[in-house]
Amino acid sequence: MALALLVVIFAITDVIFPVDLSRYRDISVSILDKNQKPLHIFHTRDEKWRMPTATHDVNSLYLETLILREDRYFKKHVGVNPVALLRALGQRIRYGRVISGGSTITMQTARLLEPRPRTIRSKLIECFRALQLEWHFSKAEILNIYMTLAPLGGNVEGVNAAAWAYFKKSPQQLTPAEVALLVAMVQSPTRLHPIHFPERALKARLHILTLMQKEGLITANEAALAANAPLPVTVKQPKEIPHLAWRLKNLHPTQPVLVTSVDMPLQKQVEQLLQNYAGLLPSGANAAILILDHIHNKPLVYVASRNYLDADNSGFVDYICASRSPGSTLKPFIYGLAFDMGILQPTSLVLDDRQRFGAYMPRNFDKDIHGVVPVSEALSLSLNIPVVALLNEIGVVRFIGILKEAGIEPKFPHSIEGPSLATALGGLGLSLEQLVSLYAVLARQGEVKPFSYIEATPSIPTHQMLSKRAAMQITDILTEDNVSPFLAEDLEKISLKTGTSFGHRDALAIAYDSQYVVGIWIGMPDGSRMGSVTGRSLAVPLTHKIFQLLPKQRMSHKTHVASPELQLKPVSASANHRAALHKERPQLLFPVNDTVVELEKDKVHFKPIPLVVSGGKRPYTWMVDDEPIEVSCWQQKRFWTPEKPGYYTISVVDANGQSERANIEVR
Repeated sequence: MALALLVVIFAITDVIFPVDLSRYRDISVSILDKNQKPLHIFHTRDEKWRMPTATHDVNSLYLETLILREDRYFKKHVGVNPVALLRALGQRIRYGRVISGGSTITMQTARLLEPRPRTIRSKLIECFRALQLEWHFSKAEILNIYMTLAPLGGNVEGVNAAAWAYFKKSPQQLTPAEVALLVAMVQSPTRLHPIHFPERALKARLHILTLMQKEGLITANEAALAANAPLPVTVKQPKEIPHLAWRLKNLHPTQPVLVTSVDMPLQKQVEQLLQNYAGLLPSGANAAILILDHIHNKPLVYVASRNYLDADNSGFVDYICASRSPGSTLKPFIYGLAFDMGILQPTSLVLDDRQRFGAYMPRNFDKDIHGVVPVSEALSLSLNIPVVALLNEIGVVRFIGILKEAGIEPKFPHSIEGPSLATALGGLGLSLEQLVSLYAVLARQGEVKPFSYIEATPSIPTHQMLSKRAAMQITDILTEDNVSPFLAEDLEKISLKTGTSFGHRDALAIAYDSQYVVGIWIGMPDGSRMGSVTGRSLAVPLTHKIFQLLPKQRMSHKTHVASPELQLKPVSASANHRAALHKERPQLLFPVNDTVVELEKDKVHFKPIPLVVSGGKRPYTWMVDDEPIEVSCWQQKRFWTPEKPGYYTISVVDANGQSERANIEVR
């Protein structure tokens, strides 16, 4: 009856005064690599380095030694060991000091959860808390709490944190010497700190090693080797990839452990490469580098600034996420969409001549006019006028909508209401991360596949932004003339596009091959000019050096085969000859000979096909199968709607009687 009453009283008291687990739950947010190695550890609210530790995280030798040293009857008692308490009390009375502790591991766990002054009253509270812990938790769970909160020198708490802090390894890999030191330190972590008081630490470690040998946990030979093992000489809290670490912590506030895909050895190499390259950058310029393995869809390198701690150059800013002008880097996607829409082919010719689009009159970067040029040359030379005309044809709103469908949300200057034709030349805001994501679409042959910095992230459904054919065609164009003397002969060619924002404020290079996408941004933190530098002069040399660092399995893919569409009709003509041709006779820009047009139906009728001409003398006469469809046309562009699929001959005749024709197939 009395026992039942005690149980009832205990149960009621347990409900009124529950165990406070707040310290156990307040653990450091840990950013780990794929091998579970800490890359960045954040302090807890009470400024501790405290990582969760479970029994399966540590080796059996540590567990056996801990229980042997601290509480050999741990698995048998109910939280309190009366015999040990009475023994400790008798020794205290007899010798006037503490000879052996009477606290069980469960009682120590209670004290770690609720630190109190060491008084008789505190001891009684610890006994009650120990009973509560045994009531609510298994022995393994109590050990988990203890091993997470055990003080092990300075602000280091828990076996997991201590193993990484002192030995740079997982607690599963602890040696007998390391096990002995950590078990010894629990008794007095400050007095036995191996760096501040090495002689004391050695003596305490030897005592534990002797106990381990005596109890048969290790052999005499193992004990001798462990006794001669050096002590740790440094304690360093991991603070790698600070920009990404803070970003992940803020994005996943409820997750204490985050495993990232960053390849730390490669990250270090790229960081060092950037530091070595810093002398070639304009004074005060910062830089960012993002590398994506697009096959496995994993970011491998995240260098968000030259130096996180460089406050003078705003090193704390994450320039991978910063919204900046992309310069010319969107041009390949405008051409790719034009290929898919049937407006152009890679073998088409386009007109590079002064054009006005309302109040907007774009100019080329070199301020020159190139006349009629092949599409491949227009993109390779990054000519502005043809791509603006093309975006005007596609529609700016439509283009932005396609970007948004791919997960790319651009930003627009506050001074304008929305997208304009300047979008083609960098008149919007995109981050380096967004650009790398876009170029991964080209590398994956048109497939959109959002990536995550966290391992084991659920896959997101994919879709095609560009057709496989269009993506390959763009890749072929971007690969031309990009062989660098910096690249080893056994490495494959890379596809590369540069970007330079208006006023030389941003220099960009985005490159990719069969496995990797590399994005580089260089610019001034305040958005000021960098002189006359460009993406090609500033970022491309660094790009080639980075590709030399990447794992060499890419060698097996080094042969680059151009898509058949680019081999149909090679065009070679000097600029002067093209200009003369442009002035003397009309040139069909679309459709060109052998064009295959895939028709789309708008409800009942087929959608119209654009007919585009340049050169010659206006007005023009347009004919289909030698039947006029428009006479005295002063515009260089008109539309024609075919009645049905089939083969057609499109002809244009200028005012001088000179003509151009193209045989096409409509499907």
